[in-house]
Amino acid sequence: MFENFQLRKKQLLELIQQEQNQERVRSELAIFFGPRSDAYLEVYEKIRFRTDGRKIFPMTWSWPVFFGGFTWFFYRKMYGAGAAIIVVPIVVVLLFGSAGSGALIAFVLTAKSTYVYSALQRVLKADSLGLSGAERSDYLRRAGGVSSVAGGLAGVLYVAMFGFALLAAITEFQAAH
Repeated sequence: MFENFQLRKKQLLELIQQEQNQERVRSELAIFFGPRSDAYLEVYEKIRFRTDGRKIFPMTWSWPVFFGGFTWFFYRKMYGAGAAIIVVPIVVVLLFGSAGSGALIAFVLTAKSTYVYSALQRVLKADSLGLSGAERSDYLRRAGGVSSVAGGLAGVLYVAMFGFALLAAITEFQAAH
């Protein structure tokens, strides 16, 4: 498994650093990103110019993640990351009693970079599947973009969780006074 991770990392770095046709990569990333692709293409450029051994995971602020938490990850079809953002803090609270706010800030600062790397992995997968032309564009469009349904359902869950937390805080406050 670790070797597979190392191979994927090497392939990603080759795509970022050595691909001669960067316009093709940017075009395919824009297809994957869908709406508001410019913000993510800017992050891709930051990654490209930081791959000389220094930090290749640039920290960028994401207001949607700051205000909407895990809902953005579901909206952007990153279901595994969204689920982890729901489950990991719950597990941490159960084990240690507090999750702190550091996790939220970490998610806010790494969301865009995570999304760009997710897109790059899909470009590599399209390569490995031998896709080209319209078939390739269709694959990237379906794999990426946004899901309003998933974002909406995650938003309902987010509001419900916020409501339960608020209700618990009010109940605790009333019990103390």
